[in-house]
Amino acid sequence: MEYLVWAVVMWLLVFILVPLNRLRLLWPVAIVSILLLFVMNFTFIQLGYYHFTKSAPAIAGVPLFVLVGGAGGGILLMNWMQRNSFYKMLLVLLFSGLLVLATEALIRSGAFEMQNGFNQTLHYFINVAGLSILVWLSFAVTGEEKIYEGSKGKIF
Repeated sequence: MEYLVWAVVMWLLVFILVPLNRLRLLWPVAIVSILLLFVMNFTFIQLGYYHFTKSAPAIAGVPLFVLVGGAGGGILLMNWMQRNSFYKMLLVLLFSGLLVLATEALIRSGAFEMQNGFNQTLHYFINVAGLSILVWLSFAVTGEEKIYEGSKGKIF
């Protein structure tokens, strides 16, 4: 249930905050997000650093709704990406922090467990690395200039 809530919240934010024309542009980011999130989660599950504890539809131990929610999160991240390098770094650091908070909620609900010395500090830095890779891959599949163009949101 927790993973479904994650996916619904992420996609509600996408549909509320991201204009439809941006969604059409950013859909490849959702695919890249799913693939990267799967590889990273699968790797860390196999290494024994964490696991998802609640039963849910999963692919090799990675809940499907975690991947679906991550696709929405990737779209949100890239929607607000700017040309300014400092802003890029700040956005990645902010989103990494938000992921740590979301993970803490999953831990407290009993849906996620860290093991073998893995902790939220390490998780934060893994998120920074993963989101940095996501930004780079998203630029590659979408075109960096296209990311910077157009209206970024309905509210901001």
